[in-house]
Amino acid sequence: MSGPRIGLVGVATYLPPEIRRNARVLAEMAAQAADPFQGVTERRVMPAEMTSVDMEVEAAELAIARAGIDRGAIDALLTHTAVPEYLLSNTACVLHHRLGRSPGCFAMQAEASGNSFLMQLTLAEQLIASGRARHALIVQSAAGSRLLDPDSPMSPLFGDGASAVVVGPVERGGLLAAVVRTDGSYPRGLIASVPGRRWYDDGRIVLHSGDMAAMRQIFLETADRAAEVVGAVLAAAGQAAEEVALFAVHQGTPWLRRVTQEACGLGRARAVDTFATTGYLFGASIPLVLGTAEHRGLVAPGDLVVMHGGGVGSTYGAVALRWGAERA
Repeated sequence: MSGPRIGLVGVATYLPPEIRRNARVLAEMAAQAADPFQGVTERRVMPAEMTSVDMEVEAAELAIARAGIDRGAIDALLTHTAVPEYLLSNTACVLHHRLGRSPGCFAMQAEASGNSFLMQLTLAEQLIASGRARHALIVQSAAGSRLLDPDSPMSPLFGDGASAVVVGPVERGGLLAAVVRTDGSYPRGLIASVPGRRWYDDGRIVLHSGDMAAMRQIFLETADRAAEVVGAVLAAAGQAAEEVALFAVHQGTPWLRRVTQEACGLGRARAVDTFATTGYLFGASIPLVLGTAEHRGLVAPGDLVVMHGGGVGSTYGAVALRWGAERA
């Protein structure tokens, strides 16, 4: 990537304090040979009075503090609120107000489901490189508990949480390359609507698969898609697979990280699995992995990090960067 070096200068996540463990209905489903929870032992859920934007504020404030910058230097705010309070309402504006940003701060939702973080990161890099923004704050939240009954078989697989990342100029390293792909062949693999109908028809909106065959096909193509985009981003960055120190992938299933890492030939890279303790967090998945890896000492300044994500719809891609460069 030409122009100023742009990297991550503050990464933060927020998980609600309430832990919901997945043993409640296990006895009733013990007759099933497979684990009905797919390895998820617990996940976080929001209290009744909390909203998705409340979680986003918590994560955003922490990310800004960790970045060590004045919030006045944030000229762009990109959000993905998987479960907003209202439709046709730009929740980026709500977060913008809660953070006390100026009217001149560019604010918009960037909708790419579980791939939203990487898409936002790509947009933020362009806004900063073009001079449109000094820093960008990219925020992601998930509130699966709002779209599922606690007793639903799918409920244990989806958690609540939010993440936020400050993107800005760095002295060294930073983003090296990004690759994005789009395939609209399977638009109904995972949707939120009235089952068998559209969201505006009578009935309760719930999270479910509107096309199980499509969802199965998406899973079958996961490894090949990962290998293609990770190979492409490493080539664009001029790096080799054996140089990758950390592989950060969205945590949509308990096996996704392992299978994609093997397919990409990144056997030497370190990795973090969060699915068992949070469930799926949509766009917040990768920032959670990054923050966890940093907390555990699994990534150091100068390390080559490759991120891979995908979201129903669908889009998928990969980003390569150097970790932890000093801010400019």
